[in-house]
Amino acid sequence: MFRVPRFRSLFLPFVLLLGLLASSPAMAQTMDVTTAFDDSLLRALDYPEVVITAGPEGVDSPAELEEGWYLITLSVPEPYVAYLDIMIPPDGLDEKTMTDLALGAGRDDLALPDWEYVGGTNTFDLGVPVSFAAYLRPGSYQVAASYYLPEQGSEEIMKLNPLTVTPSNSDELDPEINGAPDAAVTLEMTDEFQYIVTPDPVTAGPQIWKFENTGTEHSHHVVMMQVPEGATAQDIIGEYSSLMQGTPPADDSLVFQMTGAAYAALQSGGYTTYVGLDLQPGTYAVICFIINHHTGMPHLLDGMVTVFTVE
Repeated sequence: MFRVPRFRSLFLPFVLLLGLLASSPAMAQTMDVTTAFDDSLLRALDYPEVVITAGPEGVDSPAELEEGWYLITLSVPEPYVAYLDIMIPPDGLDEKTMTDLALGAGRDDLALPDWEYVGGTNTFDLGVPVSFAAYLRPGSYQVAASYYLPEQGSEEIMKLNPLTVTPSNSDELDPEINGAPDAAVTLEMTDEFQYIVTPDPVTAGPQIWKFENTGTEHSHHVVMMQVPEGATAQDIIGEYSSLMQGTPPADDSLVFQMTGAAYAALQSGGYTTYVGLDLQPGTYAVICFIINHHTGMPHLLDGMVTVFTVE
């Protein structure tokens, strides 16, 4: 699938589209990505930082943490890019099965209904770490991190490290009122296959975004793109629907005019992460390519595309 960091699924959400690549040279081009991540406001909160490193030497992550707010940073040595999601697999899985299923969730957008996904990210620019903030509750987790080369067809190597989060000694610790970031923008994800961006328009420049899955049944991710002015959610859905029906894209196709801006990994219902973004004025879309486990189709074809403006 499309490989520029985690945006690969934009052009190849299904194996069906591989034939279109052969007939459309433009489709095989690497997608433009203009990184919008800016963690300066999150770092000003002075949360304890957890650095997770993925690469050929393995995954380096803590084995135990106390519950609380953390700035979680994903780092990878050049020339690789890396993916991270903190997951809670169901009981009874052996390590190979867990690893294979975690890889499928990250690489192929195959979220599983009996897994919990806390959230995560993907690196973009070589050698540049990416951070997000999250409250880690007591429990047993798996740090699922992978690395791969940004070139088309690079093999992705996934590793899992167990993480135990122990209860805090503070009786006053409450993630909703003690230490939560003051987010300027909220991106809500719902079981009705909607993204709700508040406010709209969004103010340009560095902002803390709250990514919140308020549903209970479906996990979602965030693929954020800058799109041409005037593009609508229905335009985007219609274009991908045509691709699914085998229609080759035209040279002026909307998919060739999108620029990758930001990404957040799978989150299950009840989980919230915070990301720092510095968006320039323009029109943007958030799109969900996660596969609906009931229909086998991506959430975008259920209508999970929202277009918003940055001013």
